[in-house]
Amino acid sequence: MVGGKCASLGELVRAGLPVPDGFAVTIDAYEDARDASDLRERLKHLVRGADPDSPQSLQAAHERATVLILEGDLPAAVEEDIRATYLELSRETARRRGTGDPDRTPVAVRSSSVDEDGDAASFAGQQETYLWVVGPDAVVAKVRECWASLYTPQAIAYRCGMSDTDGNEASRISVAVQLMANADVAGVTFTVSPRTGDRSVIAVNASWGLGQAVVSGEVTPDEYWLTKAGPKVTERRIATKLHEYVPAPDGGGVILREVAESRREVACLGESDLMQLAEIALRVERHYGCPQDIEWALEHDADGTCRVMLLQARPETNWRRRKRDKGHGTTKATTDLLGFIASAAKGGAR
Repeated sequence: MVGGKCASLGELVRAGLPVPDGFAVTIDAYEDARDASDLRERLKHLVRGADPDSPQSLQAAHERATVLILEGDLPAAVEEDIRATYLELSRETARRRGTGDPDRTPVAVRSSSVDEDGDAASFAGQQETYLWVVGPDAVVAKVRECWASLYTPQAIAYRCGMSDTDGNEASRISVAVQLMANADVAGVTFTVSPRTGDRSVIAVNASWGLGQAVVSGEVTPDEYWLTKAGPKVTERRIATKLHEYVPAPDGGGVILREVAESRREVACLGESDLMQLAEIALRVERHYGCPQDIEWALEHDADGTCRVMLLQARPETNWRRRKRDKGHGTTKATTDLLGFIASAAKGGAR
């Protein structure tokens, strides 16, 4: 119903772990959009007609598919459901915080592929995420852009040789709409050493601003190593952090800016931050029963207190992949998901 990312977030909520509130636009909304006109058949035709050995052909198919999805008819029930649920989330958040425009609370709009263990896994990270999206119009537009991201040139090439029964038209997709974590620090925590596979340690990578810079590799983050026993910090490697992602001045989207010189070589996490991250990471690992790769954001209040917010948790794969490659001789829940769901099924059922 809601794809791997949304399902994981919903499970974290059920486990009592801190996750930004939000909702899922289910695969029914995407299927309804494709069936509202001849969009499904036109997309199939594009995939079938592309030459998987021609970058120009794949790029042209990608561009045409994107136009078809972004400019095609959107069923009224689907659009109304997305808008209404965003406004419900926005207004409740403004009421709870006692601040902000009740109709323009910033959210992240994140793709959540259904076929996490199928072909979508071959294109991990290629479906889109949009940060600091404000207002119902923008949310609807970004949901459609997430749908369009299924048709990257790489994904089209992968599906060119498939039959209809193989699913050549595209994977199915859901979309998460979550409150933005207004992070001044963000990063990734591993509950196993991604270098050696040592399960007695916790590794934390962190940098200033939103986590996009760490996940994308655009900055060299601080590294912190802890033992699970305790937990206890055993090593710190403070990097020179030159850039950070922050909300754009106009209130929509994010920008990459230079970090002030006075903060570049300052540790972005203190002892209490690391203890909180370690405690939550261990809870996530205990819940799933295996080492985890966890994305998080750290929000600091004016009085200096902080909150860790989990943005994603999944089984750790870096060490497993390294171990597998070495072996081959290379060097190398959903009914209450995130609080509430916009199901956007046929007829507008919720």
